[in-house]
Amino acid sequence: MLASQGKFDEALIEAHTAQENDPSSVSVRRSLGYCYLYAGKFDQAHYHLDRAIAMNPTAEESYRIQGLILTFQKQFDAAERVIREALALAPAYGTYTKVTLGYSLAAAGDPSYAQEVAAQLEEKIKTEYVSSVELAITYIALGDKEKALSWMERTVDERRGWAAYLRVHPIVDPLRGEPRFEAIINRMRFDSSAGPSPSATSATTIPSRPVPAA
Repeated sequence: MLASQGKFDEALIEAHTAQENDPSSVSVRRSLGYCYLYAGKFDQAHYHLDRAIAMNPTAEESYRIQGLILTFQKQFDAAERVIREALALAPAYGTYTKVTLGYSLAAAGDPSYAQEVAAQLEEKIKTEYVSSVELAITYIALGDKEKALSWMERTVDERRGWAAYLRVHPIVDPLRGEPRFEAIINRMRFDSSAGPSPSATSATTIPSRPVPAA
């Protein structure tokens, strides 16, 4: 939870300690990559996800996360390739991976796949449960802030674990500064001690991710 509060210095120390204590754990290595992702340190996140993939080349989640990191690095061709590898590894359980692919392709300038995913999810939700997280990310990809925020509010209502990281996840950067988004953050009641560390020069401790420049 330290990373979700923006306490990246402490979170990274804990994550590195866990990795040193259990160097063969893929999930621990992946979690270390996540910490760097939330901190906005994409090169380091990329490195640790590469290591996780090398440790277990059949773990779909590692490829999906790596594809997301590559998207944030604007390496769009590589991102698409890696995310499609994730889909090939787990085609029957790949809805979240399809959402990630839609997000990546839209970030690269082609929203058509994300539009298809949105249509599929909206149809599916008529008869069965659909993750509010998947819909929120899909509408972020499509630039539909109102729908994205509506589904994000649902993630908080449902107490989805993903919602705990809204304060720091770069995927929601397009929504920062929106009053509804800030209201969602306030609803989460993040620890007020997550503000800046005593050292104002700390590069990895932030109260929340800044609003991206236009």
